[in-house]
Amino acid sequence: MSVKDNIYSSYLKGEKVDRPETPSGIPIKEVYLPDDIKDLDYEQDLGMPGEFPFTRGVYPNMYRGRLWTRRSQVGFATPQDTNERLKYLFKEGQTGFTLTIDLPTSYGFDSDDPICEGEVGVTGVALDTAEDLEAIFDGFSPDEVSCSLSIRPPVSAVTLSMLALLAERRGIPYSNVLGTQQNDPLFQMSGGPLQTTTQFFPLDGIIRLNQDIIEFMAKNFPKLNWMVTNAYNLRETGLSAVQEGAFALSHAFDIFRRAVKRGLDIDEFAPRASFFCSCGIDFFEEVAKFRAMRRIYARTLKEEFGAKNAKSLKFRSSMQTAGNSLTSQQPLNNIVRTTVEALATIFSGLQSIQVASYDEGLGLPTEESSRISLRVQQILGYETGVTQTADPLAGSYYVEALTNEMEKEILALMDEVEKRGGLVECTRVGWLEQQIIDARVKTQREIENEEKIVVGVNKFSIDEKEDADIRIHKINAKEWGEKRAEYLKKYRAIRNQKETDEALAKVTEVMKTDQNIIPNIMDALRAKATLGEIHEAMREATGFSFR
Repeated sequence: MSVKDNIYSSYLKGEKVDRPETPSGIPIKEVYLPDDIKDLDYEQDLGMPGEFPFTRGVYPNMYRGRLWTRRSQVGFATPQDTNERLKYLFKEGQTGFTLTIDLPTSYGFDSDDPICEGEVGVTGVALDTAEDLEAIFDGFSPDEVSCSLSIRPPVSAVTLSMLALLAERRGIPYSNVLGTQQNDPLFQMSGGPLQTTTQFFPLDGIIRLNQDIIEFMAKNFPKLNWMVTNAYNLRETGLSAVQEGAFALSHAFDIFRRAVKRGLDIDEFAPRASFFCSCGIDFFEEVAKFRAMRRIYARTLKEEFGAKNAKSLKFRSSMQTAGNSLTSQQPLNNIVRTTVEALATIFSGLQSIQVASYDEGLGLPTEESSRISLRVQQILGYETGVTQTADPLAGSYYVEALTNEMEKEILALMDEVEKRGGLVECTRVGWLEQQIIDARVKTQREIENEEKIVVGVNKFSIDEKEDADIRIHKINAKEWGEKRAEYLKKYRAIRNQKETDEALAKVTEVMKTDQNIIPNIMDALRAKATLGEIHEAMREATGFSFR
């Protein structure tokens, strides 16, 4: 039988997509009726956009008042290379960016450390000195351009200090600095990334620095968001939408309780707390997830934490389309996937959107793939009309019923986390790791058994040679490593080594106390200490050794 005969035979029999449940396992009815939302209390469960419990969005007029921030992830090679890419993207209409760092930087090492060989500039930009951040911001001002520093503690303690120093040197008041500082002490919560982080820095020290950052930002940076939970990287491990929502919120509340115990008032730091979430390919489940998360967040901040400032109750989140939904096979299909995910995010009412590049499964984005990702957002924003009213899916029997079900499932899983001592403890003992492993195995089995269809992978596949023409980003790790090593050699040669040593000794001293360490890290950067040297000074204070 020919391929054509197969296709028509299938069609004539009645081609079915037999999936009567969401990817999280919530059953889906064939049709939804008024009875499915008969228990919905409009005032208590929905309200107006911009009003408690913020199910319908955190701002009254949403995108009619201001279009979302259009970001892309930027960072590769040297700070100068990254700056060139930024200038290109802003010329094309980008309005913000997420700075991605390379592996050496993300674990607190200088580019010339022997452990970094072959990794400098590969997965992001190398960031070794305060001057490196200045080079990235050449032509941009941190009080005009929103930058999200996609960096976790302990490294984020240093990058926040770099940002503060950048503002100081340019005469910009801290109170005017925009953007977001990553501050998730667990980052991907479990698995290899967390284990690699704790291989190079103790978990207790990471959590302490997380609290120092919250305190310093709450008192000095009223416009700078601090990202409490990187739910995106959590979701990328293979978890479901329900698990992403539950673990992200549980983690945030765990961190909030620690900050309150430290002596901070909830209304002092919660107004600038933010999340970084994923938006998967299942359109309606993702819309329901975000609506449910906003409702749970608002109620918890009000009822458990006693927040009185309305800004404290708003679940504010940026989003990136799901990297784990993208395929290296037939990569141009990914443009369709990311468009659907971005549209779901718009209907969900989020404040900042990053559309992943179609070539993400093959390497870092090229100029072309970055531009296409930006164009997806621009077409949705300017041509489709989907921005003209807030929460356009409100009142849909299906959407409201699914939002209620998502809320129940998320709360039930959050309750289990709390019974186990909170998410930090769940991570310590390996419980969260097992949830991730189970989710990965389940998804892989579904793909192998064709219970989950991935177009171009287990259905409608083509000869791999047809994908051979895709242009990918070129990596020159050896060249970039040599450039950075030469730069650091010259950088250290012209500094006052006595001043540098004294500043680093002070970092070690303060790390042993309960004093906030951010001002001391800034002093070390002023004395030309490098990121790797500052981390070594903090490790020394904890008695932590990995070499």
